[in-house]
Order: sequence, then C-alpha cells, then structure tokens
Amino acid sequence: MAGSRVQATGGAGGIRFPLALYADKDDNSYGVVRLLAALCVVYTHSFGVVGGWSTPEPLVASTGMSLGAHAVHVFFALSGFMVAASFERSSGVTDFVLARTLRVMPALIVVNLLIVVAGGLILTNAAAADYWTIDNAGRFFARTVLSFSVGVPLLGVFADNPVPGAINIPIWTIRFEVLAYASLLLLLTAMALMRLRGMARLWPVIAVLAVSAGWLGGAPDAESFSFADQLARFFLAFYLGVAAWIARDRVPVGLPILLATAAGATLALATASALSYPLMILAVAYGSFWLGSFRMGALQRWTARTDLSYGIYIIGFFVQQWLAWALPGLNSYGNAGLAMLIAAGAAWLSWTFVERPALNLRRRLMAAGQVASRPTALPAE
Repeated sequence: MAGSRVQATGGAGGIRFPLALYADKDDNSYGVVRLLAALCVVYTHSFGVVGGWSTPEPLVASTGMSLGAHAVHVFFALSGFMVAASFERSSGVTDFVLARTLRVMPALIVVNLLIVVAGGLILTNAAAADYWTIDNAGRFFARTVLSFSVGVPLLGVFADNPVPGAINIPIWTIRFEVLAYASLLLLLTAMALMRLRGMARLWPVIAVLAVSAGWLGGAPDAESFSFADQLARFFLAFYLGVAAWIARDRVPVGLPILLATAAGATLALATASALSYPLMILAVAYGSFWLGSFRMGALQRWTARTDLSYGIYIIGFFVQQWLAWALPGLNSYGNAGLAMLIAAGAAWLSWTFVERPALNLRRRLMAAGQVASRPTALPAE
C-alpha cells in the first residue's frame, strides 16, 4: 500500500519509527484500519448469512479463527491504545466514564430501536398484536441495549433465513469492550493513586497480559471458547494496546518486527503450540499499529473526522440478514458488497446525527462545568 512515514529517528539498530510519532489522529491512519476491520467483519459474516453457520469462513481452516475474529482483535488493540490515551487526557473519572458511555450507547440505542421498528413494520410475518408486546419487542430492545445479548429474536423476523432469527450478532463483543474499559479505569486509577510514573506503569499491564495469554494458551478450539476464554482473548488484545500507549516512545514500528511477529504466530500454528492464539493476537495488534503508521492522504483525513467503523459494526449484520431475506439468490460476495455499501451509508447517518452529536454533548457538558470531576490523570513521566 502506498504511503509515507511521518518522521524517522535514528537508533542503534538503524532507522526506527517510535509509535509515539503516530499517537495523534492527524499523524496516523488508525481510522482507516478500523474501517477496514469493520468491513472485514461484514465480509466474514456474509458466508454464514448466505449459507448458514456451517459454511466455512475465511481463515478458520488456517488459523482457527475467522477473518472477522481477527478484525475484532484489531478493534480491541487500537481501542486499548486510544482509550488509555483518553484516560490520561480526561479531566477525571467522571469525564472518562461519560466519554466512554456517550461513545458506545447512543448509537447502540438508536440502531436497535430502528431495528425493532423496521422489524414490526416491514419484516415480520407475525401479527402486529403479537409483535408489539413487551415480551417480544420490549424484551429484544432491553436485552440488546442493556446486556448486549444476541440470542433474543424478534417474532417472525428473518425466521426463514439460512441463519434463522439472528438479528444483530456482532454486538456480543461490546460487553467485553465495556469490561475492558471498567478494568482499565480501575487499573489506571490505582496507578495514579500510587503515583506510578514512566515505564513503571507498564508492570501491572504486563501482569494482565501474562494472565490473559496464559489462560488463552490453555483454551480449547476457538469454536468452544467459554466466557472466560473470550475475556482472556479480548483483554489480551486490549491490553496490548494499553501497553503500546504507555511504552509508545520505546515501541519501534517497522516491517521487520511485523514479519517477525507473523513468523512466530505461523510457527506456533504449524506446531500446534499453546502460544498460537496469543501470538496471533500479538501479530494482529502489531500489524494494526504498523498499517496505521502510514499516511493515506484524503482517506486518512476523512476517517480521522468521520468514524464509520462502529456504525458499520453494529448495523452490518442486520443489513446482511435483510438482504438474505429480500434477495435470497444473492451469493456471499454479492451480499457482502451490497451490505458494505448500505451499512456504510447508514453508519454515516449514525455518525452525523447520533454519534458525533453525542461526543459534542460530552464536550459541552464538561466545558460548562455541569459535570463535576476530580482530576486523576495518570502521571506521564
């Protein structure tokens, strides 16, 4: 991919590019990487949406996890980096919690409310009296928004699809994102109270990474992951991002390191090592930062100001199911391509009229002093 580095610094081993050079959104293409990750999730789901869950998904045979699963690791790694930065820059705990809540919840609420409405007005084959009930529409909305549950159907919606009754599968990972936020808040607040500075802050994060990697190393096949296995998986990706933020002045970004991490993961897979999953996640996380270190011109500038990734992620699967219902003859590639276009348009509407206004609301609240908070910013040095 064409691109240019922002800046280079000399090092004992040759030219190095510290991750700190790309910490500002104007100096990185993380928005582009997140957008690509969201589109990869849509692409991956197209195989199951069209052919049923038994249809093989990309990369499962070679890595044990699908392309979409690896794309979610991209989200978590970049999220750990950016959320750790957000904590340091926030005016306090309340500001941080408000920022995270307003980033996740408004779009989730609006999207699932619209899904309920579309289901009742257009998609369901059930009687209105049966659909518009607390036990059906109300239960679906409450469970998806409050507990990020994906196992609650809407009566008569997509009942005859290859994946019958599935409405908004991807949101199950949001519960782990929220748990990661909460754990990070506790950990970084404790660090601030203990006055940990500089690289000393890395040790508690390394402990989290070690526990997560160790647990994941003993996990079964990814298809059989328990809640604890999933938690370890996502915490490993997330806290790799947190570690990258803390050590950003010392983490070099370069192709040789990316190739080394990829080679390590490949070797672990080839030998069925217990380190296979941890090393794959490490390689994906590092690859995310490496790819995001390239300048990507107008696309970089646009994604830095217009974040469609979250909207595509929470809207895409519903759009795919709708297409499978409306155009049953469409193959997986057609489903993926058309769903990407529609979901991107819907995500732009979500960003423009829901997500960005919610983020601006947080800034107005803090600027006006309507939210009281005590500074707890983590010492940087």
